[in-house]
Amino acid sequence: MITQEKADWRIRLRAARLAAGAAAGEGRALAVAALAWLETFDAGHAPSAAGSGGAPAGGSVCAYISMGTEPPTEDLLGELAASGRTVYVPVCEAGHQLSWVRWIPGVEMARSMLAPVMEPVGPRLQFGSLGPVSAVFIPALAVDESGVRLGQGGGYYDRFLAATAHLRVAAVVHAHEVLPAGTLPHDPLDAPVTHALTAAGHRALGSASH
Repeated sequence: MITQEKADWRIRLRAARLAAGAAAGEGRALAVAALAWLETFDAGHAPSAAGSGGAPAGGSVCAYISMGTEPPTEDLLGELAASGRTVYVPVCEAGHQLSWVRWIPGVEMARSMLAPVMEPVGPRLQFGSLGPVSAVFIPALAVDESGVRLGQGGGYYDRFLAATAHLRVAAVVHAHEVLPAGTLPHDPLDAPVTHALTAAGHRALGSASH
């Protein structure tokens, strides 16, 4: 039942994105919102990628390369790198797992052999070997105020989130895709995200909002 509910939601959300088209200036606004969010905790301490305690924030972040009707992340990636942060983006591996590759402007790209996405070419690293990561930006079709995220259905990020509950994770969506708590279907295996990022700004979700 939950699986069918999710499938129905994905159909509606994808159709809505296609009908809405791209908003002028959204990519730049996302970049500004992302930096503003990071600055709220840059002066403190960030959780370690390996979960081994705090370290100075702002050194590394994980993001992703947008495709199709997703909110555009090109400016976001560029601004993260320009701010002096080390930026990693995911690459798909067998078994619906993710590895991470360093992203810099102009990095060589190649189409994934496992998913319809473009990936940077470079050494593939396990998340736990990245060192301190202050925040992770991930794609979503929608998110609700309790932190429930609806992805594309591939399962890559579900597995990643299940192992990284200690991190700050922002789902990147269009502003109208942040929905009231309890709206989206979910099951016990769905790990919540802590924040939503839109062109309108950032907001804490679920327990992170208290």
